Amino acid sequence: MSADDLNDIFEQYPTLAPLSRFCRLIGQTPWFRHVGDPISDDLRLDGQLYAAALGFPEAEPAVLALWEDAAGAAESADFNSPAWEAEEQLRMALVHEALQQVDDNALDVALTHVAAVAADAANRGAEDVRGFLLIDDEAFVRAATGAAVQMCHQAALVIASGGEGEHVFSHKFQIFEQGRWPIGIIGSTLNIF
Repeated sequence: MSADDLNDIFEQYPTLAPLSRFCRLIGQTPWFRHVGDPISDDLRLDGQLYAAALGFPEAEPAVLALWEDAAGAAESADFNSPAWEAEEQLRMALVHEALQQVDDNALDVALTHVAAVAADAANRGAEDVRGFLLIDDEAFVRAATGAAVQMCHQAALVIASGGEGEHVFSHKFQIFEQGRWPIGIIGSTLNIF
């Protein structure tokens, strides 16, 4: 799809137009640049807001300092966990809301564009961090990039649905904006790499 075709869709569906700015933000995000760093007050707050908005107010953010720990936590957070189910329900609700305002083909085109921008930016960030931290596991780049693309898809749905104000996916994106990776909620812990 050409830039002109995409701009035509943004003109035809004004609720999709902010996705253009969102794509610029994706390109400016310091993807994974601070993984493993100690937790800051801002990160703790964003983690608490995300967990509470998702329905897990008791979950406290905890930093995983090593990729091996993060990989283990990611494997433990299966796709049928309560947190995953909550996110999936919110995602499906956003799809429904977005389709009330835009054509399904236009939404697919816009989300595909966001995914391509996110995959490129996040992959570059993950490769940089992999080299810097000497992570010898090819799975790191694939997993990190996949998590970023999923997050951008979720955030794009908030925008496409005309979402205003705070949303659980906005809080989650703020964690990524800090160069971190929220792995998932296990028990009463929000694991962040």
